[in-house]
Amino acid sequence: MSIAAYQQTMAECEDPRRIEYLVFLRITLDLEAHREAGWRSGPLKDALWRNLELWNTLRADLLEEDNALPEALRAGLVSLSFTVERQTRAVLRGEADAGLLVDLNRSVMKGLQGVAQAEPPVLEVVHGA
Repeated sequence: MSIAAYQQTMAECEDPRRIEYLVFLRITLDLEAHREAGWRSGPLKDALWRNLELWNTLRADLLEEDNALPEALRAGLVSLSFTVERQTRAVLRGEADAGLLVDLNRSVMKGLQGVAQAEPPVLEVVHGA
């Protein structure tokens, strides 16, 4: 994500959860907008790159010793970050679409808003992919 976009988001609000929500929202809307464009689409690749950058930044923050989130939540989000990485590679190879990435982002956005899910999403995780 560009520094200008991040600074724009910071200017819109002060609450860290709201900032994170808005960053996820902007990237997710781009993924949705270009989801059907095909894996060779420049705008889709850009959205995928920004999404991966977001999740890598999130993972780095979650792995910091002073991160205040509960350990189980941190571990779950770190695991999801690796799923995002694998799924992004699959989309870029033309083997999958961005639907799972959109779903994961939307779930995180609900969590950031404090919306409890009735049932957690069932994710098929392929190890070593």
